[in-house]
Amino acid sequence: MQVVVIDDERNSIEYLTELLKKKGEFTLAAAFTDSREGLAYLLKNPCDLLFLDIDMPGISGMYIAEQISSLYPQTKICFETAYNGYAAKAFELNAVDYLLKPYTEERFFKCLDKLKNTAAGKEIFKEISGQCAYNLDMICGFKEEDIVLIPAADIFYIEALQGTCMIHTRDYVFRGNKTLNFYEEKLKKNSFFRTHKCYLANLARADRFRPRINYTYDMYFKDIPDVILVSRNKVKELKQYFN
Repeated sequence: MQVVVIDDERNSIEYLTELLKKKGEFTLAAAFTDSREGLAYLLKNPCDLLFLDIDMPGISGMYIAEQISSLYPQTKICFETAYNGYAAKAFELNAVDYLLKPYTEERFFKCLDKLKNTAAGKEIFKEISGQCAYNLDMICGFKEEDIVLIPAADIFYIEALQGTCMIHTRDYVFRGNKTLNFYEEKLKKNSFFRTHKCYLANLARADRFRPRINYTYDMYFKDIPDVILVSRNKVKELKQYFN
């Protein structure tokens, strides 16, 4: 079985690697301390078994799990983290295993045995993710058949359009695979603001605002000609944001 590890603690990767060497049927295909590099690799190189830390800078392990389980449902995923706040929910759903650091060699081997005999499933990641407060500095977008990692800073706005979110950058409009509510929650600390039920704007990319006669505003952006609406009930909140 091909194994990939993504954990921002190098000593954790080294420990897990040494344990894997004792099981000949498992091969470490790649290991990453940078979650963004790890996700970029997995998008092109699916694996049989993925070990994921949850709390990592850049992209949360939970977000990676959601993406990979949707794209490659055959991949079995195990969380490994020092924080036990997610463990109860993970075991309650009984869909994946969960290694709480520091774990023993015996516990790790039990985990491998369980994962070999457990069917992969993706619903758990949606349920646990809703309970996790994590931020994203990159998100996945779809460009025809390709999956692209998009830095949050490159996004001008995200638009909900006929049940699909469209991610607008300077040069391309990508298709998203999450709801606008999801992006609003996960990107709110990256200067993103919900201007309207259909728009989530990166205020760092805003250029100016123009009032309309009906107490709404138009938002203009730097470098692109697009204009989006700021609804009447969001105008006051937007002014408070800048003040």
